[in-house]
Amino acid sequence: MALTFLLLLIATAWGLGALQLWPRAGRVRDLSMWLGGALALGVAACVAWGFAGVLRQGDWQALTNAQAAHRLFGPGTRWFGSTGWPLLDRAANVYLSLDLILTLVALCVASLHGFVFWAGVAERRRQARVRRGR
Repeated sequence: MALTFLLLLIATAWGLGALQLWPRAGRVRDLSMWLGGALALGVAACVAWGFAGVLRQGDWQALTNAQAAHRLFGPGTRWFGSTGWPLLDRAANVYLSLDLILTLVALCVASLHGFVFWAGVAERRRQARVRRGR
C-alpha cells in the first residue's frame, strides 16, 4: 500500500500545477511552487539530520520511509498493509527501506515539473486566445 500512496501523492503534487489554468485562482496558482519549496526544505532537513548522525555517532542517521510512517501513523496502519499482489508488495518493501530523502525529492520534482508543465499549457492557451482576438 505504501507504493500506491506514494504514486497518489506524486500525481497530486504534479496535478496541483493545473491550478494555473483556472482564471480566478489568484494567489492559489503558486501553491505548487510553494509546495515544491517546502519539500526542498524537507530534503535539506533530512540531509542535515543524516549529517548530524555522522558527526554524533559516525553513522548516517537519515530516516527511512518505514520509520517516518511509523512515527506519523503508528504501526499497523493501512500504510503497511498488503495489497495481495506479490510483485507490488515486494516493490513497496523496497520503497519503505529507502531513505525519506528520496521520497521528498520525488515529490519536489513532481511538484515543480507540474508547475512548469501547466504554466506552459496556460501560456499556450493565452496565446491562442490572443491570436483569435486579432
